[in-house]
Amino acid sequence: MKKIAKMTLTIVGILVLLIIIISLIGISSFDKKVKKEKTILFTSNAILKEKISENDLKELPELMKNYLIKTKIIGKPKYCHVTFRQKGKIQTDPKKGWISFSAIQHMSSNNPGFIWKAKALPMLIRDKYLNQKGEVLVSLLGIKNVEQHTGAEVDQSSLGRYFGELIWFPIGFLDPDITWENVDHKTVKGTITKDNQSLIGYFYFDENGMIESYRTKRYRGTTLEDFIGEVGEYKLYNQMLLPNKMIAIWDLEDRRLVYFNASIIDYKIE
Repeated sequence: MKKIAKMTLTIVGILVLLIIIISLIGISSFDKKVKKEKTILFTSNAILKEKISENDLKELPELMKNYLIKTKIIGKPKYCHVTFRQKGKIQTDPKKGWISFSAIQHMSSNNPGFIWKAKALPMLIRDKYLNQKGEVLVSLLGIKNVEQHTGAEVDQSSLGRYFGELIWFPIGFLDPDITWENVDHKTVKGTITKDNQSLIGYFYFDENGMIESYRTKRYRGTTLEDFIGEVGEYKLYNQMLLPNKMIAIWDLEDRRLVYFNASIIDYKIE
């Protein structure tokens, strides 16, 4: 009996070790894939050292111009990248509840887009908008893809996410593919066009002239829905004034679904 018990423990130990090794290999493979995508996102055909000046803001509506000055982008590199880390929680279905995650996001003004890599173990998630294409990938420890979404609806939805999350990368608001129009004393309308696809977003400002929320239309699956991004308190990150958190909401016909709540824990301009 002792021999059988010892053999059983040995087998279980070997199986656990194999699972750990396979999981580590899967996570490493997933991370390498994202690293390659980051290299593409951060690649530029030109070496540009130009700094942002107030002259770069002169054609913008006053609300947006004053906001960008307050975020302290003047003097920052016009063509650069940022990497920031997040912690937060996400829910795709209220019946399933919230899931905690840690994430890292890359954004660039050289090649406008983003890559978001999150860990909500055992799930790994990568959301991206790269070279005018969106993709959502959910993987079980990098071993097996559980979900993978691409196509025109994903492209549009990813562009909508990118546009709103420029609040975390205000240098990106200088993108020449964005046109601006003043709506009223606290609202600016922006139209971003990439690869013949246009998306309209509305940015709402508080009494201090800072963006407090963003609204657009994004695809949730195959249905075009109202999307809202609400931001938290503004704090200095790497000498820029940025929101410390963002909450994402689907404003559906029958309810408001809060599905994403993330805070910034580290921010770096590259």
